[in-house]
Amino acid sequence: MLFKAAVLIKKNKIKILNLKKPDLKPNQVFVKIIYSSICHTQLQEIRGLRGFDKFLPHCLGHEGIGKIIEKHKTVKKVNIKNYVCLSWINSRGKNAGGIVYESENGQKINAGPVHTFAEYAVISENKIYKIKNEKNLKTKLLLSCALSTAYNALNNNDNNTSKTICIVGCGGLGLSCILIAKQKYKKIIVIDRNTKKLIIAKKIGGMDAYSSIDEIPASEKIDVIVECTGNIDVLIKSINLPKKFGGKVIIIGNYPKNKNIELDPWIIIDGVTMTGAWTNSKPFDQSFKKLEKLIKNYNLNFFFSRKLYSLDNFSKAIKDFEDGEIIRPLIKM
Repeated sequence: MLFKAAVLIKKNKIKILNLKKPDLKPNQVFVKIIYSSICHTQLQEIRGLRGFDKFLPHCLGHEGIGKIIEKHKTVKKVNIKNYVCLSWINSRGKNAGGIVYESENGQKINAGPVHTFAEYAVISENKIYKIKNEKNLKTKLLLSCALSTAYNALNNNDNNTSKTICIVGCGGLGLSCILIAKQKYKKIIVIDRNTKKLIIAKKIGGMDAYSSIDEIPASEKIDVIVECTGNIDVLIKSINLPKKFGGKVIIIGNYPKNKNIELDPWIIIDGVTMTGAWTNSKPFDQSFKKLEKLIKNYNLNFFFSRKLYSLDNFSKAIKDFEDGEIIRPLIKM
């Protein structure tokens, strides 16, 4: 059996290759990919911004929706024909590790335990979540990365509803944070230089909106700031925003490898704490179920444009995403 996959050959060079289906090994499933999308982590990987890539050439993608076609007998958590969410976030089950495919021409192609820019994929069982409700599958795609990261970041931190939260960056991650934050915070400030994204942010729960951190009034008392942009200069400004004695910075943007900042230790001495989204390595299964239930009545179509991409025009999906034309490209396999 042959199937198409987007393969990163070298920095900035992607080819659509025909790969051969291998025999499954313990703790692996074979999935028909239905939808996938792109986030900035994958974009940085393509642009060579995440450091030396020792696995080239390799398959891409870490967020997707698919259907189980085959499974190894060791896999008990799902059955054939189950719909699943594919994610880099660990679920229960054993890690089968990566895989090496063979292309139609005999070339060896590496792939991690999850990869989704393909018609089919061999996935490790600890990278799949069974979907309870099969309606509107494309919105479940957001559970693979952005929504789960936002949910974990805000639920693992102090969530006093009387507090003010400031979300910097209104891309997929920032908008996900707004959806979660409005369940918990009294006031939500949103910041983005893209006017279209700010309009969406206000529609879904953002209250005060600014195009820059510099526009926030000095009198504003910010308890929690969530930095989602991945921009080092914006991060430096964000760190200085929270109030003293209890303020918090949650850093969840994707920053290029080897980019550093200078930190005034008095920020920490004055009681501002800093954390990320993932403070432990526990499987995300229980939280995934809660989050799936939380969003079941949400209309999340605003994350995607009306444009539907295919694997054959994958490069166009990357360009539109990088240019800020869309929040998340929806790729139908």
